[in-house]
Amino acid sequence: MPFALPLVLCFAPSAHAGDTWKNIRSGVDYLHRTTSGPQDIYAVRVDLTVPNVGLHASADADGTERHTNTSTFADSTDVLVAINGDWSDGRTPVGMAISDGSQWHSHITDDTLGGRWGFFACTATKSCTVSAELPLDTAWWFSSPTIAPYRYFQAVGANGEILVSNGAAESGCYDSARNPRSAICLEADGTTLWLLAIDGRTSSAAGMTCDETRDLLLELGCWSGAMLDGGGSTTLVIEGEVKNNPSDGSLRAVANHLGIVYSDTLDARCAVSSGRWCEGTVLGTCQGGRYLGAGDCAAYGAGCEEDGDYAYCVDPRCPDGSGSGARCLDGSSIASCNDGQYSEGDCGVFGLSCGTDAGGSACMDPRCVAGPNSGFCTESGLYAACAAGVYSEGDCAAYGLECWQGAGTAACADARCPNGPDSQACTAEGALDSCVGGVYASRDCAAEGLVCDEAGGCVEEGEGGSLPPGLEDSASEPPGKVTPLDSLRGCGAELGLAALVLPLGTALRARRRQKVPATASPPGVGNKRADTRASAAAESRPSSTPPAT
Repeated sequence: MPFALPLVLCFAPSAHAGDTWKNIRSGVDYLHRTTSGPQDIYAVRVDLTVPNVGLHASADADGTERHTNTSTFADSTDVLVAINGDWSDGRTPVGMAISDGSQWHSHITDDTLGGRWGFFACTATKSCTVSAELPLDTAWWFSSPTIAPYRYFQAVGANGEILVSNGAAESGCYDSARNPRSAICLEADGTTLWLLAIDGRTSSAAGMTCDETRDLLLELGCWSGAMLDGGGSTTLVIEGEVKNNPSDGSLRAVANHLGIVYSDTLDARCAVSSGRWCEGTVLGTCQGGRYLGAGDCAAYGAGCEEDGDYAYCVDPRCPDGSGSGARCLDGSSIASCNDGQYSEGDCGVFGLSCGTDAGGSACMDPRCVAGPNSGFCTESGLYAACAAGVYSEGDCAAYGLECWQGAGTAACADARCPNGPDSQACTAEGALDSCVGGVYASRDCAAEGLVCDEAGGCVEEGEGGSLPPGLEDSASEPPGKVTPLDSLRGCGAELGLAALVLPLGTALRARRRQKVPATASPPGVGNKRADTRASAAAESRPSSTPPAT
């Protein structure tokens, strides 16, 4: 299906007469901007590709990392840069909070915002996102967002609506008052992070409206961005110094914060500067060259497993001892593992059953008679396919094709195909009829001075025996056994398989993922996650959110 690639244009921030830049560390630059209006803006631009750079969001440590002012957080965690985080109810953040892989506050719902809430989150390898999604118990994840494909390692909640998405302004602004603002954003490359504090409520700093904050992010070249808490909470600390002028006249305690880690020297114990790795059964973690600790998975009956550049402890109950996969417990219940975390669920809650075939186990539509990863021809001649238990149909006849069925597989193919969509055979006249992906072709071997060979095709006299590319897999299959197709290949049309796939029983709301209790986590590890190896706001809120003071 044809698609268009978005045009991505990257611009350097516009220069202003009132701009003052200062390099803090390699990849960390500080901007102070004053403009008429008047405006007083403080910003930090961070290159996340620098190995010495990492991130740290507030942990659930009252008085030192959470429910404290930003300066105390910076001192307690020894971060280079710190900014206030999410809105709060006084002591607890409104939205998601994850620190070094441990989630201590869930992503939330807000009915006034379509059931979504904004957040900023990064993996252990500093792959970051600014987004607004549905809550944990509704659709987009069913448990800790440290589980694949998210694997979030640091996160703070943000404005319920996103200000900038895909390089364009969003309609998330809900007030027109000028106030102190805090904001966060990413440039199009996904590796350049901005932290902003905008002063207000003084004669020298008017503050910004939501719209003006959004325009500033776009001017700086942001591709995605959102506001954090604002008003008297707005605080930016660099190297222990509060750079802006908080409007309360003193530092306000806020629910959580985000910090930039910087290690002048990478810790020699770090196998990766930011990420996780296995050394036997021992799981190690580093962030920005800072060693966060290690724990022995074996002490809890678990093994350590790497998925590319990602590592985790594997619950011993996981199917086949692997960190991913599933098995049916009975005709309705399923057990699955994702990133080593074990869970059980009841497929019957969704009107599904649990099935197993060569492709694995999954909750599946009752019409998937051959298994959750299978295909067959219906009595009316339609092509039916199941992908991870999701059922769909296509009409081969609409494209002049026929449905061919094998042992648990099916495909659409030209009626002239000799033995299914991937097959070939010699005709009585010595021609070669062949099909690859259901597309028929005929070749007159004799006209080319060649002979037809059932295995090799058109060959020189006395040669043959080898199947051409695309036909090898069908060579040893019995007649009628065909290769399953995801679409009507060669027909220029798609079957339109369902977009939502239940991956191996993970999408089960009836029983949420059951994590290993905190006491069962390896010392110094907890639920920390990683992904890669490297070489070396406004005071006014939506109606559902309490007003700030």
